[in-house]
Amino acid sequence: MLPKERGFIPKRALSYFILALSAVMLLAGCTSSSPTKESASSSQSPSDSQSPNAVKDELILAVGKTDVGMFDPKKGWGTHAQIRLTHSSLLTIDSELNFIGDLAKSYTVSDDALTWTFPLRDDVKFSNGEQVTAEDVKFTYEMLKEDGIKFDLSFVESIGIAEGNTIVITLHEPRSTFVSQLTEIGIVPKAHYDDNYSQNPIGSGPYKVVQYNDGQQIIMEYNPYWYGTAPQFKKLTLLLLAEDAALAAAKAGQADIVYVPPTFAEQKVEGMTLRAFESIDSRGIMLPAVPSGAKGKTNDKDVEVGNDVTSDLAIRQALNIGLDRQKLLDVAIGGYGQKAYCLCDNMPWFNEETIVDDGDIEGAKKILTDGGWSDSDQDSIVDKNGRKAEFNMFFSSSDQLRTDLSLAVADQASELGIKINLIGATWDEIYVKGKTAAVAWGGGRHHPHQLYTMNSSKVIDTSYHNMSNYRNPKVDEYLDKALTATTQEEANKYWKLAQWDGHTGFSGIGDAPIVWLVRVDHLYLANEKLNLGKQPVHTHGHEWALFGNITEWTWDN
Repeated sequence: MLPKERGFIPKRALSYFILALSAVMLLAGCTSSSPTKESASSSQSPSDSQSPNAVKDELILAVGKTDVGMFDPKKGWGTHAQIRLTHSSLLTIDSELNFIGDLAKSYTVSDDALTWTFPLRDDVKFSNGEQVTAEDVKFTYEMLKEDGIKFDLSFVESIGIAEGNTIVITLHEPRSTFVSQLTEIGIVPKAHYDDNYSQNPIGSGPYKVVQYNDGQQIIMEYNPYWYGTAPQFKKLTLLLLAEDAALAAAKAGQADIVYVPPTFAEQKVEGMTLRAFESIDSRGIMLPAVPSGAKGKTNDKDVEVGNDVTSDLAIRQALNIGLDRQKLLDVAIGGYGQKAYCLCDNMPWFNEETIVDDGDIEGAKKILTDGGWSDSDQDSIVDKNGRKAEFNMFFSSSDQLRTDLSLAVADQASELGIKINLIGATWDEIYVKGKTAAVAWGGGRHHPHQLYTMNSSKVIDTSYHNMSNYRNPKVDEYLDKALTATTQEEANKYWKLAQWDGHTGFSGIGDAPIVWLVRVDHLYLANEKLNLGKQPVHTHGHEWALFGNITEWTWDN
């Protein structure tokens, strides 16, 4: 069993950080990277005092909370694209965002999109040396279907095994986003999977977990049974540090790669360069679309629902065109990113008609005036029927980027006559209180399924989906048609119509339950000698976005 001691590396307290560094030096070797959209900081790192021609085969990384799901797909391992290090999936995504075979050699889909066939590779073994079989795949999918919490497989009718080591999955109805789940579900061994799987995970990815200190660190070593290209780096130590502690580790020469929020992007660290990678990781404001007084659920907890200010469409639409996205980019994230108008900007399912001329203060004020909002008592806050345009907005207090963005949003909103009271909180607190207030929200995947989970009325009160409690029958119709389309082209047509069909939609020019604002670049300080290969456009979550191509990483002396 893997040890899970507590108290080894604290999550926040820098006062204890020197103890962590001492322990890290005993646990792992040190070093770091080279460029890709880089902004400098150079020279030789203290951790590079080895022979100049030595082959570097260990890395220390501090890129955030990388243990979400604790290596177990039943707990969500894979839902944040983090399985690539430790597990195989039926399919994977290449650097051009094409779906290609992984454990499956290839795949075919029937004309009615109900039957998916996957001939499996014969050369794949788990990290314990046992063969990965079709039975393991069948077990994994059936287990997750029965569980139904982290992966919705309710549309799957059956998982069968055909001749020639082939998996056949039959659906009740077409599901256009199923292909994305095939890249996210890590296969586990039927013979060894149980409720304690996280303490001794067995996968078939390039690395195996050899030590896991819950909330503190993960140590991985090369899986000798890995069937793909052998990585140069045979040992990875992932420090689960907060942003300030990660930067301290970099400055102390005890980390090869660290995630940095834009606030820290101009920090100079000897021997390291800043790498900036484009992402589809978007940030915006989730706004309750129903009045106060309702009841609902979030993550199976009973919660209050609704807000009497944000439920007014004029407020939401005024924010969509009144907030200046370029200024938010410049002020809150140092220009490291792009404007965002949806959750999927520039993807094949993005509706470009939703792009607006933002920063239009006069236009926003007109929307408010036409909606019955005016500053009747000249206090710079508009009001309507005796109610001021004032509401709370929650943001994750441990997330520097969301903190800075929330401050900038509140400042700009005041120019429109809207007062936003900011509240920093934990995600547990936000999930309980967030349906009564605005929330600094985020998302963005290599697939469009979040358009459904964030905007369909059918998922209200499940997990933390559709936090706005947004309901629009026409949007539901489009989303259902997109989800059950038999081709990606047909699905994309309906995803776009759900955003805006010329009359209605969930985009900012429509009902605006979420006002999307910026698409953030993922920023890392990395040793100048570390070559991170060709990175695809990153998905939401800087913690794991880097690792899809880890077998391509090299140390360039």
